[in-house]
Amino acid sequence: MTTDRDPALDPARDLRVERLIPAPAATLWRCLTEADRLRRWWVPNPVEITDLVIEPQPGGRFFTHMRLPDGGEHRVEMMILLAEPQRSLRFTDLMTAGFVPVAQPMFGFAAEIALIPEGAATRYVATARHARPQDATRHREMGFHDGWGTVADQLAALAPSFDD
Repeated sequence: MTTDRDPALDPARDLRVERLIPAPAATLWRCLTEADRLRRWWVPNPVEITDLVIEPQPGGRFFTHMRLPDGGEHRVEMMILLAEPQRSLRFTDLMTAGFVPVAQPMFGFAAEIALIPEGAATRYVATARHARPQDATRHREMGFHDGWGTVADQLAALAPSFDD
């Protein structure tokens, strides 16, 4: 499900996926910021993560090395912009660890995953804000909603199994 409840969203540049997940924000935060948990849901199956580093603090490294079903490999270096425990994780592909600018980012975006408690559940809101409309269009056409929606569903299926 996507939403346009946020009036600050620019439909030409911003993409969003939202889910209500039956787990507390503390559990989702651990699934989002601990590498051993994150690697279990961060990419759509059957893609595999062979290496993952997440340093949830401003300037921290966010790296994934993926193996695709066809045997291809894909590496993504990003940087954490903000980490508010149990509330929000923001990251970008415009810079790598230590605030080093990227010459040619993959999508030219800054993303936020917001965790909003709703009773015993948590609303997971993933927003990707792109620098240029054409970057958002390319990301959308490459399957943003299916891919980010699939990983949100994988998190929703996995998170309740953790006993925090």
